[in-house]
Amino acid sequence: MSISESATQEWTVATVPRGTPVDIVAIGTEAADLLMVHGIRPGARLVVDSDAPFGGPCIVRVGRSRVAIDRRLANTIRVEFAVDDPGAATR
Repeated sequence: MSISESATQEWTVATVPRGTPVDIVAIGTEAADLLMVHGIRPGARLVVDSDAPFGGPCIVRVGRSRVAIDRRLANTIRVEFAVDDPGAATR
């Protein structure tokens, strides 16, 4: 998957490439309280470690923790590429 340079592209945890650091912008679900327990909240930085096939969960790294997030839930977590990511300007 290539990263679009379009300013209108909205990214979610489910759509970012593996290994790319992102900052959470918003969580659009009633499960936000459950995610906060794991440190997944607006302003937090995470990295998608792996992506299970066939619509399985996304495994994300938040700090030193790894958390499995259901694909439907991952689609509700809006993110933007981390500003201090050296490769972000070339994507």
